[in-house]
Amino acid sequence: MVTNRRRVLAAGSLVAVALVGAGCASPKGGGGSASNVNSVYTDKGRIGEASQLKPITEFCGTTPLKVALADGTGDNAWRKTARAEFEDEAAKCPNLTVMPYSDAQNNPQKAISDIKALVAQGANAIVVFPDAGQALLPTLKEAYQAGVAVVPWTANPGGTPGTDYTTFVGHNTINDGHTWARWTCQHLGDAGGNVLVLGGTPGNTQSTTEIKGVEDEFASNPACGKAKLLNEPGKPIDTDWNPAQTQRVVSGLLTKYPRIDAIISDSGDGSVGGLRAFTAAGRKLPLWTANDNNGFACQWQQIHGQQADFNVVTVSSRTWLVRLALRKAVASKENIADNEPDIVNIPVYEDSFDQAKQPKCEASLPASAILSAQLPPAKFKTIYN
Repeated sequence: MVTNRRRVLAAGSLVAVALVGAGCASPKGGGGSASNVNSVYTDKGRIGEASQLKPITEFCGTTPLKVALADGTGDNAWRKTARAEFEDEAAKCPNLTVMPYSDAQNNPQKAISDIKALVAQGANAIVVFPDAGQALLPTLKEAYQAGVAVVPWTANPGGTPGTDYTTFVGHNTINDGHTWARWTCQHLGDAGGNVLVLGGTPGNTQSTTEIKGVEDEFASNPACGKAKLLNEPGKPIDTDWNPAQTQRVVSGLLTKYPRIDAIISDSGDGSVGGLRAFTAAGRKLPLWTANDNNGFACQWQQIHGQQADFNVVTVSSRTWLVRLALRKAVASKENIADNEPDIVNIPVYEDSFDQAKQPKCEASLPASAILSAQLPPAKFKTIYN
């Protein structure tokens, strides 16, 4: 299913948050979870924890505002989920009017014209997924200088918060690497083992910063002592975040390596293809990391019933970050201080070793469903149509 956020990120470095400079914010082996996160900054903003996020009712204010979501593309489950989260969050403030959703359909020129049109129609606050990257920066700056609160999220458009746009909201990709590596080393135990890191499109910044977190954790965490990364330094193995391509890549790795004890992947969707490769080869499933994805959870449940020691961990696929982006935009226009973090360390969502976080398969929803979304259950039934 390249149809969830993995297709979104296929543009590589244009789309990843890529907190290259955030490594210094994370204590060695700590994955950025220091208690003093309020004082930790990158050039894109303050890094903090999901526990520090607040309800939008603290920032609604009273001034009537027109708010809009300008998407670079909207034709996949991840974007549909994020749109539903944006609209659900806005509905909590009676003074907010949601303008018609803007879908640039992967066309940079349409993305530019969409934002200009929203400004012309009186938008007070615009949350933008800038798939076009820096090509969109002059338009963001123009809107910002016209008095619109502009908050790009997840995709880094370049530029400077407070100069080119209001602020930037994203997630700490290096911290994801720390999280996955820490879990992997813990459960490999004293015996250690061979570990492979799978990424997405060639050279994309998300995967290359995630592997930095993995390598830092392996270098500093005593629990990783006998675990061995088989990757070339700094280089995740490309899979295009595509299940079919991941299956082909992992099939080749199985031929190359007679022993694979853990796979660190950043894609629940793509990982489904990797699981198929192990099953087809008759190989024992290793420890596996990913982001949450209903199809991945369903595969785990099916395989775990046959191989009880097959274990996985996921971090949230974080569509809920769009809510934070909206809060930042609204607070700016209402002149209300919002001290929530700009860059969030994403928490573990599922952990098959933890009885309280066992992966759950929702058979009534498509494989592409993002169950970590902060949406009421009934809403899930409508957004994937």
